[in-house]
This record gives sequence, structure tokens and C-alpha cells, in this order.
Amino acid sequence: MPNSLLNILTRPILAVLLLLLCQMNNAYAETNVRASVDRNQVSSEETFTLSLVADSILFSGEPDVSALDADFHIINKQQSSRTNIINGKVNSSRQWDYTLVAKREGTLTIPALPMGKYKTRPITISVSKAAKSQQANSDSIYLESDITPRNAYVQQELQYTVKIFTSVNILDASLDAPEVDNAVVEANGEQRYQTLINGRYFQVIERRYSIYPQVSGTLSIPSLTLQARVEGYRPSMLDPGRLVVKRSGQHRVKVSPPPAEFTGSVWLPAKEVEIEESWSKDPDKLKVGDSVTRTININADGLLGSQLPALPIIDLQNAKLYPDQAKIEKGDEQSHWTGIRSESLAIIPTRAGDFVLPEVRLAWWNTDTDSAEFAVLPERRFTVAPALANTSDGTASIGEIASNNATDKVNNPTADNDTAKANVVDSTQAYNSSLLWTVIAMLLLSNIAFAAAWWRGRHRPASPISAPESSTQNESKAFKSLERCLKIKAEHKELRNALTHWASCHFKRVMTLSEIAKAIPELEEPCRQLDAHLFSGQAITIDPSTIINAVKKARSKPAAHLAEPALSPLYKS
Repeated sequence: MPNSLLNILTRPILAVLLLLLCQMNNAYAETNVRASVDRNQVSSEETFTLSLVADSILFSGEPDVSALDADFHIINKQQSSRTNIINGKVNSSRQWDYTLVAKREGTLTIPALPMGKYKTRPITISVSKAAKSQQANSDSIYLESDITPRNAYVQQELQYTVKIFTSVNILDASLDAPEVDNAVVEANGEQRYQTLINGRYFQVIERRYSIYPQVSGTLSIPSLTLQARVEGYRPSMLDPGRLVVKRSGQHRVKVSPPPAEFTGSVWLPAKEVEIEESWSKDPDKLKVGDSVTRTININADGLLGSQLPALPIIDLQNAKLYPDQAKIEKGDEQSHWTGIRSESLAIIPTRAGDFVLPEVRLAWWNTDTDSAEFAVLPERRFTVAPALANTSDGTASIGEIASNNATDKVNNPTADNDTAKANVVDSTQAYNSSLLWTVIAMLLLSNIAFAAAWWRGRHRPASPISAPESSTQNESKAFKSLERCLKIKAEHKELRNALTHWASCHFKRVMTLSEIAKAIPELEEPCRQLDAHLFSGQAITIDPSTIINAVKKARSKPAAHLAEPALSPLYKS
């Protein structure tokens, strides 16, 4: 093999080995161990799987599972390892899977198991008495189904379980999901395990569903039909298997309307509801003009995310608010929440001072205790500091001076008024003096720059003079650019730039979106939407015809004279 080809083949391998060596110490230092089971509720004759995981392939040794012998039989053990390299970061793990059977009924605990110098967390298992099925005396395959509770409220979660028991190999099978009138059905996954019934081992395929009745009365859960082909008594390559058709039982649930004691505006029957908030940064460290995002999650156990209500609208003075679209989610396997509603709000304070976000209170009905409860997020208070001026000598800004004067006045309400006035005058005079010297320095620098430019101009050879482009031509080009953006449906940022550029050419001064909205009332709504998209990334829909018609109407009239703003805009549109 040529050396060049050998180098090409070995370079990636060497790079991966080097990357693994660089990550060895970090991988060992960040080792975490954890234990989990595939089911927390089993019968005394059912198997379940205990998984022990070490988040590092460098983990040495074996887990010490001797403590399991007190309450469990270890039927089988499997070991596996995994390594992933994503963007140069190595993630590796080792996993041990143990198939267990409980030795007795009741509430059993898998204790904290040693894994090297680490320990896992204890896990509680509920072991019930094994059900003796009347169908299992001769059938090699059959269905069982169950639903809980049998009495529920409207929109309350019902847990429906279907189990396929088989003692023979299934070659092909189909079982449709339940279809229930006047109810919402959600699939909750599938599990497989073994169980011993009357001395025979059965493979169990368990499917779980959540059913939410939408009307009160009697809810009927129809029977399900299983169609399967199983191995014949004398299996062969030419035998397609024998066809088996099995049906589950029917169920009826009494569904009650919301109780009269419930006074909430939205009916929420659940096992648990909580409200939590998170911030993109500490709100107590905000200054005027800063942006912060507050996210509120409504978490529910026993409800869908679509059942959870929207949060009340907040009116916060001296701040701009930009709400984002709500996110409806379903809880993952690591969480017991079944439904999550998440709402985010971008807040930009426009004045310094104290702010108060009101309490959020949500009424819900506890289906475990059959009583009304409230999920509460307490009110949130935070203080916004003034925006600091960039001063080279470390002196305080105008906002700080005003804040300090106000604080002195509150802390010393009996202070002499003449002294307070003198302090304000001294502060104002100091600021005016500093401003005066700044203006004088700027005038001197501009005069020196003008003299230098005049001196260079005298000694520079004359160049042909071209006629400057008229403001009318500039406005016409800007209008054509805006038309093109609207026609091709350009991105919002490009459209915002094209609109402000045309307005600046038309009105002959720099224009922001808010100033365009005041000058051309027909553009107020598009400008507000573009402004909201600028600060919070809020999804918006712009009507091109509205903008182009308003712009054409404005072009047909002479541009009104607009006064220059006192200060440049804080944010350029």
C-alpha cells in the first residue's frame, strides 16, 4: 500500500485516539451513576428490569448487587457500553441490566447500590398479588384490559391498560388503538415482560393509554380486537402460522360534572398542578434599556398541555412588554408531568425604579383528595437601576444624581429645604460646567480638523467635479428597493432596513420605526409588529399591500417638515 494512502487512512484514527486521550481525565472526573426500573408496579409473578448506568466508559469494576438478594431473584444479567463523539466532546457510558422477580408482595425497596466509590439512589417497587386469569387454563394467547378509576369527573385522566398474554411466538399481529366517543385518547407507550400464570410462562405486551372524557354521563370503552398469526404446533418454513382472533372486555365509567364547590374560571381536574418561573438573567441587576425574559411554566399531572389556561395579561408601567407565543408540551419519561404550558415575556424597562409583577393564582381540583386547591406563583418585585453614562473621570451619571437626591429626601424627611435646594443647584452647576468644557473641547477639535482639511485641499490637484445625486433620485431608489423587498417577501430585518431608509430619504432626516408610525398613521401596525420582532423575535405576518399603498400615498403628498429629535434613538430600527 502506498505511504500516501496509508497516511490518509490512519489520520482519522489517530485523531479520534488523540481526542479520546484528551477527554479521559474529564470523563473520569464527571462520572455519574444512576439506577432506574422499567416499571414501579408489578405483580409477584412478573419480571421487571433494573438498569444501572455509569456515565463514563472508564468506570472500572462491577456494581455490587448483593443487597438485592433480600427481596429479589436475579433472573438474567446483560452488560453494554456506548461512546459518542459530538462536536469534539466525548460522551460514554456503561450499563448493566438485571431481570428481577420479587420474592414477596408489598412495598419493596431496591437499596442504594455501590458502584465503585459512588452509590445509586434507592427505588421503591409496589408488588401486588398475582392475578389468576380464568382464560389462561388452556389458551396460549389472550387479551386483558382494565381502566381506572371507574368513577371520574369530566376531563379527568383515565388510565386504560391493554395486555397481550402469549406463551407462543407471534409471527405477525395487529391491535388498533381504542376509539372512544366524546373523549380524547392519548397513547402512553408500551412495555414487554414475562409473568408466570398457573405454572406457565407468558410473554406480556402491555400498552397504556390516557383517556379524557369530554362530557358527563356514562363513558363506554369498547372492546379491542387482536388479530395475530402464531407458530403452529409443528412449525416449518412452509407453514404461515395459524390465525388467532381475540377480543378484550368492554368497560363503563361514570363521569360526573364539575362539583358546585369549584369556583375557578377553568375546570382543571388533576393529581397535581404547580406554577414555576425562570429568568434569562437576574432581574435585580437590570438597568434602564436592558432586556430580560421571564418564562412561566404551568405543570400538571393528569392533564394535557392543551387543557391548561393562558396566563392573565400583565400591564407593567414604565416598561415595554413583548409576549412570545405559548408552547404546549408533553412531559418526558424523566418527569411525572403529563402536560406543560410555557409562556415567555420579554421585559424592557424604560425608567428606573421599583417594579412589581402580580401574583399568579390558578384554581384546580385535586382528584386524589376530591377537593379544591390553588397553584400560586407569588408576586415578583425587582428594582431597575438608571442607565449609566460613559464618563472617563468616574463621575456619577444624571440618573445616579437624581436617584441619590431622592433617596436622601426619603431617608431625611425633616431635612432643611434650603439645604436640599442647594444640593440640587450644586449638582446642576457641576453638570453644566462639565457639559460646557466638553462643548469647548469639541469646538477646538473641529476647528483643528477643519484647518487641516483646508490645508490639504490647497495642495491637492483639482479633480473633475460630478453632479451630486439629487435627493429625489435617492428617494426613488429607496422606494424601488422597498418595492423589491415586499415583492420577494424578504426577511423582516431586510424589510425593516428598506422601510427606514426610504422614510429617511423621503423626510430628509434619519427616521426610526416609531417616528414612521407617527408620520404615516397607516404604517402604525406594521411598524409595531416589526418593532416587536426586533426585541423578542415574535412571529409576525406583514401584509405587503398595506405597506406599499401607504408609502405610495405618502409619496403623492409633499413631505411634511418633521422636527429633529433631541437625542439619537437608543436602538436603530
